[in-house]
Amino acid sequence: DMQMKALGETLPEDAALQHGDLIFFPGHVGMMVDGTMMIHATMHHGKTVIEPLADVILRTVEKHAIPVTARKRLSK
Repeated sequence: DMQMKALGETLPEDAALQHGDLIFFPGHVGMMVDGTMMIHATMHHGKTVIEPLADVILRTVEKHAIPVTARKRLSK
């Protein structure tokens, strides 16, 4: 939660994602590799993986009504 509040500029839900954008979930964060793929350390796979953001959201929505709590872009 502290990282989510302190880092970057909040992106609207419909903003195109790009390399380096941060995606926050309840108790979790990942970084976009490009517009669709995210890298993150996950218990689901038991390791750090690059996978489609859409897949992560589908798994997260099973446990949380709001799967993505913030989308942030760091200043360059």
